[in-house]
Amino acid sequence: MYLLSRLILKEWFKSLVGALIILFLLVTIGDIINGFMRNYDMRTIFLQYLLKLPELAGKMLPVCTLLASLFAFNRLKAHSELMGLLAGGYSSLKIYSIIFFSSLFIASIQYINLGYLQPLANKIKRQEFEKSRKNESRYLARSKTGDAGLNWYKSPRYFASFNFFDEKRNQIRDISLYFYNEDNKLYRYITAKHATYLQNGLWNFFMAMEYNSLDDKNFPVINIGEKLIVELSEVPEDFQQFKSDITTLYIGSLYSFVQKLKKSDINSTEYEILFLDKLSLALACISFGLFPVAGIFKPNRRSQSMGINIVITLVFTICFWVLQSGAQSLGNSNKIPPLMATMSAPILVLFYVFYLYRKNKKLSN
Repeated sequence: MYLLSRLILKEWFKSLVGALIILFLLVTIGDIINGFMRNYDMRTIFLQYLLKLPELAGKMLPVCTLLASLFAFNRLKAHSELMGLLAGGYSSLKIYSIIFFSSLFIASIQYINLGYLQPLANKIKRQEFEKSRKNESRYLARSKTGDAGLNWYKSPRYFASFNFFDEKRNQIRDISLYFYNEDNKLYRYITAKHATYLQNGLWNFFMAMEYNSLDDKNFPVINIGEKLIVELSEVPEDFQQFKSDITTLYIGSLYSFVQKLKKSDINSTEYEILFLDKLSLALACISFGLFPVAGIFKPNRRSQSMGINIVITLVFTICFWVLQSGAQSLGNSNKIPPLMATMSAPILVLFYVFYLYRKNKKLSN
C-alpha cells in the first residue's frame, strides 16, 4: 500500500510542479515584455516581478492544485494504473485522503505566502515608492503604527496620530495634532473624537479639546467645544493612502487590528474581508485539489485530452472567481457577513466534492 500511495503522490506533485512552471513562465514573459515596453531598466523589471510574485502565487496556487489532480489522474487512467489500484483493493477514501493532505500542504504554503510574504513584498514596494516620490510631506504611507495601535505621520507644521480613516464619511477617528514652532517646541495640541472634511483643507473637529500657548511659561489656554474648525495640510485623498498601510501587516497583526476596530464603533467589514480572504485562498487550494478526484469512480473511461482539461480548468476557475468576487462585493456593502463573503465559494466546492463522493460511493456498492 505504501508503494501505491507513493505512486499517487509522485504523479500529483509532478503535475503540480509542471503546472507551476508553466503558469509562472507565462507570467514572467508577460511581465518582462511589459517592462521593456515601458522602458524600465532590468533592475526595476526584476524587482517589480519579485515583489509581485506573492500576490500572483496567491491566485495561481489553487489553480495549480486543480491542474495537478486533473493531470495526475488523467495519466493514471491512460496507463490503466488507476484501474489496477482500485482492483487491488486500494479504496477511494484513501485516494481522497492522499489528495486532501497533499492539498493541505499547499494550503499551508499559501497561508505563509499570503500571511507573511505578501505583506513583506508590499512593505518593500512602499519603501521603493517613497524613494521615488518627490513630494513626501503629504504622503501618509510614511506613517508608523505605534504600540497603542495609532497611526503617526509628520506634516510640515505638526505631528499627527489617528486611529482610523473612514473613506465613506471622509472622517478621521481619534485624531490628535501636535503643532510645533520654528524652534521645534510644542505650542499647540488638539485632540478630538473624530474630524470630518469640509473643503479647501478645512476639517470639522467634533468633541475637541484645544491647548494653546504650551511654549509659554504661563498656564496653557484650554478650549473645549463640540466643534472646532482646523486647517490641515492633508485632504481625504491623502488619508486614503492609509489603506495601503494595512496591506503591509502580517496576518497576526492584521487580526489584532481587525479585533481592535470591532471593539470600537468603527465599521471593520472591509478589513475583516481582507483578513479572511487570506484564509479563504488557502482553503481554496484544498477545494480545488479535491474537485477533480470524483473521476476515480470511472476508471474505465478513456483519459481526457489536454484541451479538455484546460477547458475544465478555465470554466471552473472563472465560475469560482466570479462567485468569490461577487460575494465579497456584497460583503463590502454590508449585505452579507464577512465570513460568508469570503468562505462561501470554497466551502460550496467542498460540499459539492463531498456530495459527489457520497453519491458515487453508493453507486459503486
